[in-house]
Amino acid sequence: MKLFPALISSASLILFGCVSPKQVDFDREATAQLGSYRCYVIDSRETRSNYQEVVLSPIVDRRIERAIEQILAAKGLSHDCAQPDFRVTFNTVTKTKTEINDLGVGPSPFRRHPYYGYGGYSRINLNQYEEGTFIIDIIDNTSKELVWRGAYTKRLGWSAPTDEEVEAIVGDILETFPPTGK
Repeated sequence: MKLFPALISSASLILFGCVSPKQVDFDREATAQLGSYRCYVIDSRETRSNYQEVVLSPIVDRRIERAIEQILAAKGLSHDCAQPDFRVTFNTVTKTKTEINDLGVGPSPFRRHPYYGYGGYSRINLNQYEEGTFIIDIIDNTSKELVWRGAYTKRLGWSAPTDEEVEAIVGDILETFPPTGK
């Protein structure tokens, strides 16, 4: 009978361990339009500051812009044109998360305080950390509507991401852009 709870917990670890940090959503009706795109422009830091809070440093902004240009160039898209088909913009959102770890219950070897009684004790570890979501938006230049969005969520560290880390994240997000079918 003790085998059943062990199977449930191991199955849930396998399922939750396979969750991808990447999420992609796009306008299914605009799939053909997305496939016809050939030229783009990346919103500058100044342009983005007009409609969103810019929290990244200019150094990280340049790393992201270079990575987007490299990935889209590899897909045959150009950023040198007079009339771009779409705009690329990006943003980050951070959220404080709390992780609760129950370290178990142990017996009380002696009475610690008259009000606590002789019962056991529980050790709970609380850990707060920052989780960041990096979002890339593709906006149709004619209709001015959002047609594709990719996001990548990750626990944040203390240092800014390196060029290689930025390229890996941007590459992962833009892997399925432009979408090929429904």
